[in-house]
Amino acid sequence: MPFRFKSFRVYDEAKGFSKFCREHVFANITDKNLADQICRALNSIILNIAEGSADKSDAEFARFLGISIRSVYETVAGFDLAETYGMIPSDLNLDIENKAERLAKQLSSFRSSLVNGPKP
Repeated sequence: MPFRFKSFRVYDEAKGFSKFCREHVFANITDKNLADQICRALNSIILNIAEGSADKSDAEFARFLGISIRSVYETVAGFDLAETYGMIPSDLNLDIENKAERLAKQLSSFRSSLVNGPKP
């Protein structure tokens, strides 16, 4: 059984985003609970892409991509709290937000293609 999620560009993008963010979580965020929550959200982005791809139904896969998108938002909120608490600088938070926005757009576009079908 092939793991089709490994062929999706957005899957690779999500892994890169997660790796970038995790490096900054462990280097800067001293609140263990917040760090753990951010890491769970980062894992959720990737794992929901993989889990959703196992379904034969595009509608069900789209639902899992929606969960991935919400996890991107959760990650952004976690880093925003870290900035508020003085654990990360605002320029790093802005960089994370920009990367997150790009990933969320890619996930949303992929989800739309599943729901609406390919564009002519």
